[in-house]
Amino acid sequence: MPTQTSISTQLTDVPEVLRPYITGAGGILPTAQTLLTKGYNETYGDPLKAAGLAGSGRIAGLSPMQQQIGTQLQGMTTPGQFAQGTGTANLGVGANALGLGSLAGFNDPSTVQSFMSPYQQNVIDVNKAEALRDAQKGLLAGNLAAPRQGTYGGARQLLAQTEQDRNLQTKLGNIQATGMQNAFDAAQKAQAAQAAGYGQAAATYGQLGQTFGQLGTAQQATDIDRLKTQGAYGDLQRATQQQQLDAQYQDLMTKLNYPITNLETMNNLVRGVPLTQTGSMGSQSTPPPSFASQLAGMGLTGLSLYNMFGNK
Repeated sequence: MPTQTSISTQLTDVPEVLRPYITGAGGILPTAQTLLTKGYNETYGDPLKAAGLAGSGRIAGLSPMQQQIGTQLQGMTTPGQFAQGTGTANLGVGANALGLGSLAGFNDPSTVQSFMSPYQQNVIDVNKAEALRDAQKGLLAGNLAAPRQGTYGGARQLLAQTEQDRNLQTKLGNIQATGMQNAFDAAQKAQAAQAAGYGQAAATYGQLGQTFGQLGTAQQATDIDRLKTQGAYGDLQRATQQQQLDAQYQDLMTKLNYPITNLETMNNLVRGVPLTQTGSMGSQSTPPPSFASQLAGMGLTGLSLYNMFGNK
């Protein structure tokens, strides 16, 4: 016999008073469909570009101070004191070489001659002339006294004159030798003084070159410290500008997400409202199973029936 089955259907529906907020114009579902079917460019891309906050627009560029520092760094050259110091040091090397050259010719006659006074021989000649005049005076006095001494006086005068001539030549030779020796000594002193002067000049130039080098190093360090200070201020400028861009970006994103945020708020408000339920009852007839299905359910097949009844 057919089997009768009772069916109960339960339907859940939104209360009538809430339908405008969910399915009506401006409701949750239509608004969600409008918002969520927009593409990225329409929702975010185009507004960000219009505000200058798309891509690299969100990154602050170099601040004016940083740009100024970059220009100064590009134009920075080696301090001029370094070149001055090198040039001065080279002068010192040259002066030292001249001093060594003076010492090398210390015993060279031609070099010594160049340091001797060109008037030295005139001085010697004057001294010789003075000695000659003195000798002539002595000879004149002897000649005047000889006649009063008779024959022996003439012989003695001759011997005395001969001795005076020899003494005169010796004196003149001594004057010449002494004068030349004094000139040579003075020349060597002048030569040594010149060498010492070159050495002193070399030391002075070397010290001056070192001073120039120190001044160049100090200037370079001062320039770098100044640029570091300016760079720190430039970093502060750029960081402040970046914070401004971040704030503008965040404000714009809040504005763009505001409709979705409101939609989520509205959805949260209506989510806890109880829904109405409607139900209906019905029946369904189920026909009885066939004989074959009953046999199959009992595990009896044609082969098993044959074995049971026919294969005896």
